[in-house]
This record gives sequence, structure tokens and C-alpha cells, in this order.
Amino acid sequence: MSSVHDGHRKRMKQQFAEHGGEGMNDIQFLEMLLYYAIPRSDTNVLAHALLERYGSIRGVLDADSADLRRIEGIGENAALFLKTLREALRRYMISPLRETAFVCSPVDAGRYFLPILRYETEEKAYLLCLNGRGGVISCTQIAAGTLCVVNVSIRRVVDEAVRRRCVSAVLAHNHPAGFAIPSAEDRAFTQELKQALRLMDIRLMDHIIVADGDYVSFAQSGYL
Repeated sequence: MSSVHDGHRKRMKQQFAEHGGEGMNDIQFLEMLLYYAIPRSDTNVLAHALLERYGSIRGVLDADSADLRRIEGIGENAALFLKTLREALRRYMISPLRETAFVCSPVDAGRYFLPILRYETEEKAYLLCLNGRGGVISCTQIAAGTLCVVNVSIRRVVDEAVRRRCVSAVLAHNHPAGFAIPSAEDRAFTQELKQALRLMDIRLMDHIIVADGDYVSFAQSGYL
């Protein structure tokens, strides 16, 4: 049966179809997104509640599913929808870079990993394997940890690099809750990894740390 909500939703969708997000504030945009997870409810109220709790659309998408479900009206389906949307955005950001042909400098490496790691809320580590011309062979997640600690196995990194038959490699990880500043542990690990890869005739070209929309290159900073 038609209701006042049906007419409002139709007008909101028509507005977006004609003008995109122009003229929509975050509450209206989030309200419309929730239409696709909550078919019969006033999602404007939920949009207000979500933004009040998490502060921004990014905060909503980064929120833990269990915490999302504590908000009245957000059930399992809506929480899953928001997490799926976040993953879709992450893949959208990464996909053009997956097609990058060459990574030949610290700037190339930083630009490659910045969109991959900048929105992660959990610490993760990736290994980028390159051929002799700097061409990308693979980019593999090799570890994931808590917000503060990621346990990277040097043996696993070396095994992955050897398996990919790469000539050089770039390690990257993020500091979700801090600055893109290498810790003493980061520097010590990098030197140990550099030596282990050298035994396999593989050069560690760089180690990139991403945090708060920025990155630091070990090569540029003199740590390699």
C-alpha cells in the first residue's frame, strides 16, 4: 500500500537521478542509501542517528557491524549493506592502481599504496613484487593485525617474493591510529627483511607507511 514514505522516497530518487548528489547534505544522502537496505521505514530518522553517533559518512562506513546494530532500526541487513558499500568503495579506489604498469620510484610506491591503505581501520601489510623493469607482478596482503600491531613474518615475505620470481619488492603497511612515522621496530624489521631478501638476490626497493591520508617512504627518508 502506498504511503507518505513512498512518495518522499520517489522524490529523493528522482532528485538524485537528475542532479546526482548536488544539493544533498550528508543526512539526505545517507537517508537515500538506506532505502536499499530498509524498504519500509523512515530512514531520515536513522540517518540522523547514525551521523550523530559516528560524526560523518566515513565514520558510519568504518563502524563495526555489532556497534551499528545497537542503533534502533539498524538490523543485520542494514549493517551488512553498509559494510558491503564500504568494501565496494575500497575496491573502487584500488582497482585503477591494480592496473598500474610500473612502480619505479618512492613516489610511485607511495601513490600506489595510499588509496589501498588510507581507509583501513585495521593494520595490514602488503608486498608488491616487481620485475626487472619495475613492472608490477603482484600485490599481496601478507598480514593483518590489531589497530596497533601487525605481525609480519619475514619468512612469509621472502617466500612470497621468491614464489613470484621478482627482482625487487616494496613492503607497505599502515598506522590506522597514528602518524606515518616509522617506529624503531619498523626500522629494525626493515633492515632484517632487506638482508633476508638480499640473500635471494631480491632488492627491497622501499617500505611505505600510510597514515592519516599521508605516507612515508623509507627510501626517501634514508632508512634503506
